[in-house]
Amino acid sequence: MQAPGRQQDFWSVTLSSPERAYLEVLMDVPETVSFEHANQLLQGMTTLSPRRMEQLLRKCTSVKVRRLFYWMAERNNYAWFKKLPAPKALDALGLGSGNRVLAKDGRLDSKYRITIPEEMWTAPALTTDKSAS
Repeated sequence: MQAPGRQQDFWSVTLSSPERAYLEVLMDVPETVSFEHANQLLQGMTTLSPRRMEQLLRKCTSVKVRRLFYWMAERNNYAWFKKLPAPKALDALGLGSGNRVLAKDGRLDSKYRITIPEEMWTAPALTTDKSAS
C-alpha cells in the first residue's frame, strides 16, 4: 500500500491478512484483549479462508493461540471451521499438553484444556468435536 504523493514521498505499509490479524489478537487475550472482544471480532469474520487459516495454524507455535482459536471458531460454528483439520492433524505440536489458565476463576473447557470466563461458558455437548479426530 502506498500513500499518494510524489514518488520519493511513497512509503510502504505491511498489512496482515484477516486470518493472521485474528491470530495476532488472540496473542493478547486476556492481558490486553478480553475474551468478549476477541469473540465479537470473530463474529464479524464470516468469510475467513480455511486454506490460509490452516497454513497459519501450522506455522503458529503458540499453544494458547491455537487452543483459543479452535475454541472460539467452534463456538461460532462457521462453515469455514468445518473445513479446518483437527488440531492433532496440524503437526506434532497439535494443542500441546496440560491445562492453560487464561481466565482466573474461569471454567475449564475439558476439550481444549483452557479456562474461560464463566459468562462465556458453553456446554461441550452444544459444540462440534473437532479435536477427537
